[in-house]
Amino acid sequence: MKIALVNHTFSLSHGGLERFSVNLATALHHEGHTVCVFAHRWQDLPEGIQICFVPMAKRPGFWRVLSFAINARSLVTRETFDVVYGLTRCFGLNLYRLGDGVQRHWMRLNYPFAPWRWLNYMVNPVQWANLYLERTILGPGGPWIITNSKLVQRHVQRYYGSDPKQVHVIYNGVEPSRFNPQQVRVNRDRVRSTLGLKSTDKALLYVSNNWKRKGLSVLLRAVADLGDVGNMVHVLVVGRGKPAHFLRLSERLGIATRVHLIGATDQVENYYGAADLAVLPTMYDPFSNVCLEAMACGLPVITTAENGASELICPGENGFIQSNPRSWQELSALLRNGLKSDLTAMGEAARTRVAGMTRQQNMRETLDVIRKWTEASR
Repeated sequence: MKIALVNHTFSLSHGGLERFSVNLATALHHEGHTVCVFAHRWQDLPEGIQICFVPMAKRPGFWRVLSFAINARSLVTRETFDVVYGLTRCFGLNLYRLGDGVQRHWMRLNYPFAPWRWLNYMVNPVQWANLYLERTILGPGGPWIITNSKLVQRHVQRYYGSDPKQVHVIYNGVEPSRFNPQQVRVNRDRVRSTLGLKSTDKALLYVSNNWKRKGLSVLLRAVADLGDVGNMVHVLVVGRGKPAHFLRLSERLGIATRVHLIGATDQVENYYGAADLAVLPTMYDPFSNVCLEAMACGLPVITTAENGASELICPGENGFIQSNPRSWQELSALLRNGLKSDLTAMGEAARTRVAGMTRQQNMRETLDVIRKWTEASR
């Protein structure tokens, strides 16, 4: 097959979507398909893959979003492809991977009061541009959809009434040679010693580059609410963020000496190995790779019902699910339950649950949907 892949950026050194894009292009190429990448930026792609530069405006933000979608469609239609697969919002797609969730749902969560929500669309037109593209793609007559969780599948059907037969769920995968208990625990003692942790301390791992949306404040308040139980609890914060507010909050809550702002790292597995429990009280996450990686490394996970990765959690067996992302009181109660549980047994149950959820399996399932679409379109 001749397959077009469309995304702003293809790179192994950027975020999860950009890495996924490179891995998919590579897998399709190795399967013997002719792969054409349409992108504004790219790196790490193997030889033999055709690349087409897609221009996009630098500013304003809404035109940057729309210009890529318009220019990509114009370039793609100059050639004939068996399938055009979009990894970002774009026009003229046959398949679309909805990896960043449903915009309408996120806006309702973030702005429950409708007038504030519409005011945000007016003052921040990039939100409007994304909504416009989403409506175009997910509306009647749109492409087949691939989501990374049943949560997002339900949102697509709820907000846009999409045909269930055209919405396919393919869970994310991890690289087991990198994310496994034996590999990540090699440096456990060294990393914990560097952080000043005692053998009796419990380390909660929080990994995110969006500290506000993914609930770092909720986690800090929950830890402070543990009282004497929390004296042995440390929070390891991995990822990029603006620390000033959270440092002040930690000071005010009296837990500053037990909050470790580690920053961004390309060796996150070291911190999976150093931790005892992974926590991500996110307001909305289609499917957090952090939770999947943590479970593959043998860590129990606490996350919210607004995270598609919660579909992997059996409460009390391999983690816990927080029903209200804004409730630090609820999270504190879950932490109490977790800290008095057998975390080793729960971690093993977590690892067992995600065994087989590899990057290779994800690619096989993606290829299967591509083949089904081409057969159905004949």
